[in-house]
Amino acid sequence: MESKSCSGSKENISANNFSESPKIFYDLPECGTHGTSPSLFIPDDIMDDSIDEWKFSLIGRLDLVTLKFKIAESTLKRQWKLKGYVQLIPLGKGYFIIKLDIEEDKMYILAGNWIVEEQNLSFKNWEPNFNPAAQKSTSAYVWVNFPGLSIEYWKEKIIMQMGKAMGKPIKVDETTLKKEAGFYASVFVEIDLTKAIPSKIWFESKYGGFYQAIQIPNLPKFCNHCQTIGHYVAECRNRRKE
Repeated sequence: MESKSCSGSKENISANNFSESPKIFYDLPECGTHGTSPSLFIPDDIMDDSIDEWKFSLIGRLDLVTLKFKIAESTLKRQWKLKGYVQLIPLGKGYFIIKLDIEEDKMYILAGNWIVEEQNLSFKNWEPNFNPAAQKSTSAYVWVNFPGLSIEYWKEKIIMQMGKAMGKPIKVDETTLKKEAGFYASVFVEIDLTKAIPSKIWFESKYGGFYQAIQIPNLPKFCNHCQTIGHYVAECRNRRKE
């Protein structure tokens, strides 16, 4: 296999070109080629050492189009009561690494629901080769309304159970909990847009059963063709190309 060096020669590197003396690795292995591109192999011990540094980390996501990352970072750090080190590293597309150095802090964050300016933080375990541009989100956080629900059912546990019929319930609206307006009860839910969203649910107790209507006023656009939030199938450029 034809090989060529990935690094410049010693003679071409001069310390006079740097304000400080650089750290130069003269023992780096030679690179090969893969097709027309240079190729390299990273030894197992180096990769294992690098991955071990991130073993307690998480990958978080927020809509950072209207929310500044620094505000999200300071808000989350104020909420978290951690025992160890934490660093938030933006990656793009709303994703960021939550770097932690102890497992106890990781489990603490995973067990909670964290809100940043009406946004619910979504997160998962950190994984190698994570590329934000390659991620496709199929879940969304929405307010689910139950219009005309009789007031005796306006209990937090009941409303959360109704939300669970739609997805993962996060919290009940404060106006609902305080019963300040009786038009509809409302719960914040993470829903999977790849699944059918019902227009009603069957509600049953010892006093009888009835269908309860469901309204989701701000359901985001979702394309079933490319499994992406942000547009409908009729607007899908990928489908038109195909």
